[in-house]
Order: sequence, then structure tokens, then C-alpha cells
Amino acid sequence: MNRRPSWDKIYIGRRWVLISGIAILVPIYLFISSAFAQFFCLLFIFILIGSRLYSEYLIRNIQIIRCDEELRAFRHEWVSAEIRAENHGLLPAFMLVVADSPGPLSVFRDNKIMRGMAKRSWTLINWHGYCNDRGVFNIGPATVKGSDPLGLFPFELIAKETSRLFVYPIFRSVIIKPPGGIPLGNMLTSNPLFEDITRRRSLRPYQSGDEIRRINWKVSARMSTQIQSNGLMINEYDATASYPLMIFLNLNRNEYPGKKQGVYIERVIEAAAALCLRASRERQELGIIFYKSSQEGGISVIMPSAFTLVLILEQLAAVDWVTYDTPQSDQTLEEGDLWSGIRSSAFAMYEQGKSLSYGTRYLYTGPDLGDEAYIRLNSLKKYHLSLEYLIIDERGLPTLVPGNSKRYQMKEQGFEIV
Repeated sequence: MNRRPSWDKIYIGRRWVLISGIAILVPIYLFISSAFAQFFCLLFIFILIGSRLYSEYLIRNIQIIRCDEELRAFRHEWVSAEIRAENHGLLPAFMLVVADSPGPLSVFRDNKIMRGMAKRSWTLINWHGYCNDRGVFNIGPATVKGSDPLGLFPFELIAKETSRLFVYPIFRSVIIKPPGGIPLGNMLTSNPLFEDITRRRSLRPYQSGDEIRRINWKVSARMSTQIQSNGLMINEYDATASYPLMIFLNLNRNEYPGKKQGVYIERVIEAAAALCLRASRERQELGIIFYKSSQEGGISVIMPSAFTLVLILEQLAAVDWVTYDTPQSDQTLEEGDLWSGIRSSAFAMYEQGKSLSYGTRYLYTGPDLGDEAYIRLNSLKKYHLSLEYLIIDERGLPTLVPGNSKRYQMKEQGFEIV
């Protein structure tokens, strides 16, 4: 059963042809006695009404389906979009023009086709666009232009459906050596203290000294029934040491130099995306903290997990730092004598770090915070965190900061981040 297609707007042109044609032909048919003239009047009336009904029938039976509700690509990459035009009716459609709106994409290949469609047929339109800018955009809506076979009643249909396009930050390369021998990802170890009870490796017979809580009672009962044995089976688990990564992304534009503010913030966003991609390749749990200002709602957190990569990349694509309403007084924070004169981002990083899990690799990305802030942040090591700083600054920075934490100088441009 054909369902009626949903359209946002429908345009039907030349309605005056039907109205004026009937207004002229009906009086001629009624008041002229010539059978020849009356025949042509009826013929033209039927042609007008039939053409109008033909257009209405096509409108009700032509449908546009978007093949992808969401599209994803990195900046400076090509993305492919597909739409499917279907004719569910029993009448053919002549000279249809199907087009799709590319939104912000640069289109170098035709996103419009002109084609006729037979009854109960469909056609696929595939076009490619180039992603110039990072962000979240809408592709569409698609439009269909057509008419009846005589071209008396053209119509234009604008579909309601659009596709959401996520343009992630441009892919960059980043290689940062793990501090203190801490690896990326989950490291296998022979120490039973690090066993992960969510990763069962195998079963083995019970031995003297095994803990009762390791007994797999279901398997033991089933095996006892099948092989007439009273032996118990013990669960064995993979032993791993987990080192999650938490990125602190400083998006407070007041802390960036005004001259290169846009360039620096975009570069920091690219660095955060590169860190997430590398951590994901190493099977490392990762999370991110978006810091915009010290006001309420100025911090959003995605806690470390093995399934956060896509969510983080979507958030990075959606960052619109230009619209952030950050007051000029947000550069420093008055928190007693300890944090007086230190940037609010450093205080926010400290507060967020206190709730992180044991062994987390805590990595800051943003402008230089100053030596005093690094000294204050060094107290996070009592929570067994590993601190690192990825800094973008015009000045040359020393490798080590107070507290023996690692600091990396971020390049302003180029494929490599550091």
C-alpha cells in the first residue's frame, strides 16, 4: 500500500490556465450551435481537467527518501549523500528534475538530475560534496520539479526530510609518550589484583585454596549432571590494568590572545580530536571536559568510557566558541588566597580532577596557564593522577613544569600537533 509522501511545500504553477480555459470554453460550448466547435470545446476541457488531474496524481505518488539520516566526515574530506526518488503511481512521470540542497558543502559534482520515471519505479541520486568547515549542518531539503505530459500544470515539491551532517575536526597526527611508563589502553598483567571480572577468560577445575566466589555454580551443576562428576569449575578472568584518558579542553576565549584567537582555538580542538582518535586506537577509555567559563553551565563533562569516541567527536564538531558569552572578568578567580590571580580554567581543572578515578591520565589542552597554576595543579597527584599539558603559545616553553609534569608545545599549523 502506497503511503502519501510528506512535503513541506508544494507549488503548482499556471492555475490560471485551468480557470481561464474553462471560463472561455464553457460559454462557447453552451451558446454556439456548431457541433464541430462544441466537440473541440469539450476536447480542450477534458485536456485541461485531465492534465490537472495528472499533475495532482503525480504529486500524491512521487516520494523522496533520504538514504542516510546522519552523515559524518572529517574536515577537508569528501562526503557522499544519496537520495532515492520513487514513483508509486500507475502513471509515468515525464521530465522530472530531482535536486538536493548541499547546505554548506562545496559541490563539484552534479547534485541535480533530469529523468523520466516509469510507473512503479525508482531512481537513485548520488552526489559528493567537500567539507570546508567544521560543524553540524543540515543537508537538504530535496526538491522535485515536474508536470503533466503537456506541460500545462508544472509543480515543485520540497521534501520535509533533511540529513544531519557532522563535520569533525580535521584529522591530525599526535604522538605523546606515556609518562612514567603508563601505557595507552588496558595493559595485560599477571597480577591477580588487576583481574577484570567482566572479561571471563576460561574455566578450570577447582583446586585447594580457590575462593568460593570464583565458583561457576551453573556450569558445575550442568557438568555434574552430564558426566556424573562432583567436580566444581572455577572462573578465570583476564588480568588488566586500566589507564583511562581525560582531556581538559580549554575553550575560554578570554584566555587566548585576541590577535590569533580563532586560529588557536581551532588548533586546540584539532588536538583534542587527535588525542581521542589515538586513544581509541589503543583501546583506551577516554573522556573530555569542555570548559567555557566559570559561570553555571560553562563546564560539560563526558566521563571516561570505552564507547565515547563518537559522542566526543560530535561534541567537538558542534563547538561554536564564537557564540560563547564569556565575561571579561572571567580571566581570574577569587577563591581565597590560594587561587587568587590564577586563571579560572586552572581552578576548574583542579576541581574536576579530584573526582577522577585512580590512575587517570589527565591531559590539559589550551593556552599556557602560568607557573603558579602548574604548582597548584601539581597537588592533584595525591589523587594518583598523571598530569600532562598540551600548550599552544607563541613563546618557546620548557619541557618540564614545576612538579615534574610534562608540557608539550603545540604547533600552530601543519599535519603534526607536536
